[in-house]
Amino acid sequence: MNKYLSIGAGAALGALLRFLLSIGALTLQLPFYSSTLLVNIAGALLIGFCIAKELKPKNSGFLITGFLGSFTTFSMLSYEHYLLLSYGDYVMFIIYLGLNLFAGIIAVFLGFTLGGKKLNA
Repeated sequence: MNKYLSIGAGAALGALLRFLLSIGALTLQLPFYSSTLLVNIAGALLIGFCIAKELKPKNSGFLITGFLGSFTTFSMLSYEHYLLLSYGDYVMFIIYLGLNLFAGIIAVFLGFTLGGKKLNA
C-alpha cells in the first residue's frame, strides 16, 4: 500500500507544479506554449537524471511514475527516443518520433472535431 501512496503523492506534486508553472507563464504573459515546453524539457532532463542515478524502486515510483508521470509524459517519450538512438535503431527512432508527433496532432484535431469545435485558422 505504501508504494501506491508514494506514487499518488508524487503525482499530486507533479500535477500541482505543472499547474503553477502554467499560471506563472500566463502571469508573465509568455506565449501559451511556454509552460508546456518548459515542463517537457524539464521532465526529459529529470527522467534522464533519475534513471541514470538508478534510484531505489521506492524512490523511483515517487519520482518517475508519480511525479514525472503527472508532471509530463514527455519525459518517458524522450527517454524512449534516447534508447532507440543508443541502440542504433535510427529507422525506428524516426518512425516513432513521426508517429508521436503527427498522431498527437491528428488526435488533437479529431478531439476538437468530435467535441464540436473548429480549429482557429
